[in-house]
Amino acid sequence: MAKTLAGQLVECFGQPQAMKALYAEDVRWSLSPSLGKIAGPHEGLAAVGAFNRRIWEAVYFPEVEVELLDELGDENASAVRFLYRATYRNNGAPYENQYALFVRSRDNRIHEIFESLDTLASINAYAGHPVDHNPYRS
Repeated sequence: MAKTLAGQLVECFGQPQAMKALYAEDVRWSLSPSLGKIAGPHEGLAAVGAFNRRIWEAVYFPEVEVELLDELGDENASAVRFLYRATYRNNGAPYENQYALFVRSRDNRIHEIFESLDTLASINAYAGHPVDHNPYRS
């Protein structure tokens, strides 16, 4: 069981309503810029909630598994490194990737999230390629 808000958030992945209960009104979620438009930033409770719903209503099935590898922080800032396992809706392919999630909070509510992941592995899996496919290598 997670001890920090970052860990609690990750444990709620796949459950947008449970995630929303952890957010401040001014919550902001950003991902690696290489992911394009989906990277955000998504700003405000409505935008972050819509982003979360999009992920688990359009990209992945909501039945996901997270495995916390590392967790640290306090009530103001926390971080987790974790494995995320899910199934893509577009092709039924399994997905597994390692992530890091950084959270800033105040008054026991999350107001900033930065999510980092292996974006090439994510894009490859979505496209049906092996996760280690690298078009830049010969």
